[in-house]
Amino acid sequence: MKRRAYQETGLELAIMNRSCIWFWSRQDGKTTGESDLSLYEMMKFKGRTVVFATATLLLGREIILKDSDTLQSALVEMRKDAEKQKMDLQIHDSAKPGKNLTGKITGDDFAEMFEAKRLEFWLYHDRTTFSRTIVIAPNVATARGWTGTVMLDEIGHIPDLRELMTAIKPIMQTNPRFRLIMSGTPPEDDTHFSFELFAPPIGMEFVPNPNGHIFENEYQIPVHRVDIYDAMLAGKKIFHPVTGKEISAEEDRSVDADRDGWDRNHKLTLKAGGTAACGALLLDTAQRRGVGICLFIQIESDLDMDIALAHLRKTLGDGPVGIGVDIATTTKGSSNPTSVTVTEKSGVEKKQLLVATWKTWDPDLANERIKGLVDCVRQRPAGGRARKLATDGTNERYYAISLRRFLAGEVPVEIVVMSETLELPGNPKPVTYKTYLSSRYVGELEDNHLTLPPERYFKEDHRLVKKDRGLFVCEPDGQGRHGDTFTSGMLADWAVESISGAIDSSTLKQIRVGGNVGGTPKFIPARLRI
Repeated sequence: MKRRAYQETGLELAIMNRSCIWFWSRQDGKTTGESDLSLYEMMKFKGRTVVFATATLLLGREIILKDSDTLQSALVEMRKDAEKQKMDLQIHDSAKPGKNLTGKITGDDFAEMFEAKRLEFWLYHDRTTFSRTIVIAPNVATARGWTGTVMLDEIGHIPDLRELMTAIKPIMQTNPRFRLIMSGTPPEDDTHFSFELFAPPIGMEFVPNPNGHIFENEYQIPVHRVDIYDAMLAGKKIFHPVTGKEISAEEDRSVDADRDGWDRNHKLTLKAGGTAACGALLLDTAQRRGVGICLFIQIESDLDMDIALAHLRKTLGDGPVGIGVDIATTTKGSSNPTSVTVTEKSGVEKKQLLVATWKTWDPDLANERIKGLVDCVRQRPAGGRARKLATDGTNERYYAISLRRFLAGEVPVEIVVMSETLELPGNPKPVTYKTYLSSRYVGELEDNHLTLPPERYFKEDHRLVKKDRGLFVCEPDGQGRHGDTFTSGMLADWAVESISGAIDSSTLKQIRVGGNVGGTPKFIPARLRI
């Protein structure tokens, strides 16, 4: 079978690496390529199992039947290749183990087995030894039972992709010959984990190339990117949906009713948006600035605390400093961690020099760690103590009060109850403290004012926070993270900016908003409009 240039490149990349991603536009032959790779794996390794997990089986029946037709066409070529190597490729139904159905089923039977997740291909090397490919839906609950090479198709449509990859990781660790091959197009929502997997290095440009383009993503996984312009240079043709006349990519886009969808599926545009409060690309930019300056650390021992304090002493300047504390009392391993952020302001730039998290049931230990950070700021050569420590008193009100007493004379402590409301000048109805402070914090990110720790945990935790109808919400993940670094970050941002006293409608009038001081401002930035 004659392959296009980029298909050859993609297969070579997959064979030369244990993990890779095919980031190909729609209808560019991903299923055919995956079939070729599956056959290669079965031929190369006797007894190998290839798990082909496709999100197609999670979508509508029309898409399932369409992919079934593509798979049937690919199977014809797979059988020819197997015969050349004197091997026998058979179709099997997992509900009828060991029964060869090759040549005994119709196209409808094939589609039914595919939809029912019973379709298997067995490649016999001899009379007693065979390798096989099983076709299933991607499922976290069953992934722990998989073994062999795993191929994840249409990863942008797998709802729990991050958890699925966590479940797959042990499979890759058991045998150096097992592979993980992923493919797909951009998701509609930039909060989906595949958005990060597909994202190229900032500033990378893609000049049309029949071989496509290869880059390494932030997880060090090689990505093969092929958009519609690359594919057309390699021989792909597009035809008008009405006249059937061959047309250019631009003409195809002009007749498409959903041009955003066209850009996503064919041009592979990674459009920031969706429901995430913090855009992935905005976080990436802020984190790149933080390399060597900002540190995220999970504190599990006194040694970790010493490392945190040493970093803070090294990086603190003479600018105003705010400390944000999102306290949590740990009762089990999956409980939310306590998060503390130390932010220093220099002009319009705000550097989160240190973000530390820990889990402990002992409030005295938490107090001593927080005091250690407060003392470290106070002891810097210039700049003096932190101007304020802001702590969340929504669920831990009694602890917040005891912390304020413990730090009396060390630093001003403001307790912020996120559920309480305040009247914001220029807005017709009261808003919660959480909404106001979250809006301010996200606005600083969007205005490119933040410099953030470059660690992955920090980014993933911030990405958990979503905006839903003007409110900021967050669901805990499997590690117990709950946007805790987001909360401590916004509290530190408030601590480094706010005037003295609790925030209310009277003190808000003294805060500079949109270049005005006092009274109702003439202009309120979009990020503050609730």
